Amino acid sequence: MKLILPIIFIIISVLAFIFGVNPLYQKVSLLRADIALYNEALNNSTELQKKQDSLLGSYNQIKQEDKDRLNSFLPDGVNDIQFILEVERIANLHNMPIKDIKFQAVKKNDTPTDPNTIVSAATKDASLYGVFPIEFTTDANYADFVLFLKDLEYNLRLADVKSISFVVPDASIKTIDGADPNIYHYTLDVETYWLK
Repeated sequence: MKLILPIIFIIISVLAFIFGVNPLYQKVSLLRADIALYNEALNNSTELQKKQDSLLGSYNQIKQEDKDRLNSFLPDGVNDIQFILEVERIANLHNMPIKDIKFQAVKKNDTPTDPNTIVSAATKDASLYGVFPIEFTTDANYADFVLFLKDLEYNLRLADVKSISFVVPDASIKTIDGADPNIYHYTLDVETYWLK
């Protein structure tokens, strides 16, 4: 009889551990793992906040004039008419009239307006910038045309000349009309960019 009571206490304590303490211990272990994960996330967010503050401090040290120049270089909007006027201004400096301007109006956001519309990742443009192409023609001699291209190159707005084609006037027409034989007819495809 002396042995039965300690055995019952041992069995009760083992059952209490299995059904009571062990599940609580497992929950506490899971909570400790979650706490460690949250502490790591908190440390990461603190590091990110410090980095953000450092970058914001660096950004605030940039002069407003430089920020405006950067915005002109790669604007955050399409601003297509402004780009066309800028190209025309540069061409007018070299007495080159811009003619036959062709462009397609670009929307800043090409995503569908209906939220129920499904767009596949292959068709959705994932680039960080948009492209605005224009095509135009002009007449100039070679020296003025080269100066125009140089001014376009050194212009603050980022622009790529994708193609240039030219037509040399017919020699028989030159002598009849009295037109300058050094004036060529140029066709240019130019692209500019903006941040989406």
